[in-house]
Amino acid sequence: MKKRWLKAMLGLTVTATVILSGCGNGSTEKLSKNEDSNGVTLTFWRAGTDAQENAYWKRVISEFEASHPGVKVELSEAPFGNDMETKLNAAYASGTSPDVLSYTLASVAQRASLGQYEPLDDYLADWDGKKDIMSSVLETGAYNGKQYGLGFIPDPRVLLWRKDLFKEVGLDPEKPPGSWEELAEYAQKLTKRDGNTTTLAGFAIPTTGAWTLWQSFVLQNGGQVIDEKNNKPLFDSPEAIEATKFLSELVTKRVTIPFDANKSNENLFPLGKAAIAYDSPTAYTNLQSDHPELKGQIGVSGPIARKEKATFAGMRLLFMSSQSKHKELAAEFIKQILSKEETWKRYQELGAPVVLDSLKADYIKDKPDINQAIFDAVSYGKGAAKVTYAGKLTEIISQNLESAFYGKVTAEQAMKNGVEQLNQELPNLIGH
Repeated sequence: MKKRWLKAMLGLTVTATVILSGCGNGSTEKLSKNEDSNGVTLTFWRAGTDAQENAYWKRVISEFEASHPGVKVELSEAPFGNDMETKLNAAYASGTSPDVLSYTLASVAQRASLGQYEPLDDYLADWDGKKDIMSSVLETGAYNGKQYGLGFIPDPRVLLWRKDLFKEVGLDPEKPPGSWEELAEYAQKLTKRDGNTTTLAGFAIPTTGAWTLWQSFVLQNGGQVIDEKNNKPLFDSPEAIEATKFLSELVTKRVTIPFDANKSNENLFPLGKAAIAYDSPTAYTNLQSDHPELKGQIGVSGPIARKEKATFAGMRLLFMSSQSKHKELAAEFIKQILSKEETWKRYQELGAPVVLDSLKADYIKDKPDINQAIFDAVSYGKGAAKVTYAGKLTEIISQNLESAFYGKVTAEQAMKNGVEQLNQELPNLIGH
């Protein structure tokens, strides 16, 4: 199977305890007096169910086990969204959380404030590799003055389009849509249907879990999702309502194929089922890997600017569970994933943008047109809000977007309903 990228994790199985001889780059181990010959099992959970990403992690784990004799790493996966949240909550409640977690930026404030993520500062203090991590990437894992996570997979949204499909309908294959109005026009021209069924999406709009795409349009329109400092939701603003209306009207015109953004195996663009998409660089990598004949036929650019140049830019981070009984070993696992060698392998195998300053020039030089656009998107992109209730915030937004998409309420009413729902729940959410 071909290479794919990523889209975070849990459980803990312990058969003994291992303590490394420090937090440095070496892999020499020292067994504690409580350890027996059975070795130790380190548990690693990640959000995502993509088969190609699974293959990537199996290689990483195999190499870590080879450099740490007697250590076994168990991998467990769950889909993004409610499935992973439910699994995490149950694991922490029962004291069976994993040693290492690969999860989202949206979880930082929530789980750090609950004491579920272990501060990494002491484990990174003598590690030279920390100095090489881009400052903007380090910031994503910081909360209340402590480093709780290390970003290792930037997840910016870039504009992707199929040049071959543009040619079919008489559009210039070298010119992506430059405005919302052009996007709507192109999407309708590019959509293919069999009767009432859309078989090719002119523009990929997830009908479930659409908050990341929606956030890009809100930001482009000069709006904001929430005032983080004052816990004031802003998605009933005129700018946000206009963005909601724009996307809702396109869904009503059936320019997309219904899909769930939380399920990577449903993502339209890498499946060849969409002509235009705001998607992660991995969607480009996956489609070209699965269809080599499309080499040179996939365009990549920065997002459309309306009032502002903006896009969604998330971050996948590595966290250590506060419940881990193998914290030194967990730190070694995290450091290996952030090493220069592994960071470059991740780019080569999965298309993941690099997060180390020392690799930035090589990354852009490798594919200047594509990778420059990706770095631009990361530089002015915005990820999930750093609030303790980020999960509830995005859940409410997605649910109300779905109501608007399926015509249950107007775009304006959907956003007002969402703000009302969040305001009702905020007293119980703040500080928890």
